[in-house]
Amino acid sequence: MKHFILLFCLSCLYIHSVQAQSNKKWKALESAPSFTITDVNGDTVNLTDYKGKKVLLTFYRSVGCPVCNLYFHELQEYADSFKLQNVIVMSVYESPASAIRQYVEGEDFYAVMIPDSTEKLYHLFGVQRSWWKMFKGRFQGVNKKIKKGRKLFSKKPKYDAHANRISADFLIDEHGKFVFAYYGKYFGDHISVEKVKEYLRE
Repeated sequence: MKHFILLFCLSCLYIHSVQAQSNKKWKALESAPSFTITDVNGDTVNLTDYKGKKVLLTFYRSVGCPVCNLYFHELQEYADSFKLQNVIVMSVYESPASAIRQYVEGEDFYAVMIPDSTEKLYHLFGVQRSWWKMFKGRFQGVNKKIKKGRKLFSKKPKYDAHANRISADFLIDEHGKFVFAYYGKYFGDHISVEKVKEYLRE
């Protein structure tokens, strides 16, 4: 009976995962969809304005998510290198602008911080929500990432996003085409910073 209940629960998680996925998954060499959105400072961000530059577009859950905080800081360590290579880093969160302002207050972060509580960009880029991938993350060392990420908070904003949001990372070239489109395989999964650096050297 216990096995049946476990199997039933896992089946429900899988079904919910499939239902939560977007129909479109972008691939390398495809043209990135254009968008216009407002950043945390109220300034307009239009992707077409960045033609001639590379854009690293990273989707997180919440500024209060320690796993997101860890990856964000890993990218921040290479801010000087990104500047030299003419790479614009954009970080998208479900968090509202007020929470992101609290997160960045007193900090000198390189990324353009974008609040997207309406999930406009998440839907446009096919960024998933999946309970199944959340479950898988528990077996992929996510607890270590949570502990590391918590230590990096200078101040801890509240968690304000879908618990089953799965991350995604995109590198868009100078001509507006995807160099890579990486969809997290489980909770806490981003493309490695080393891989990002490899793609930028190509």
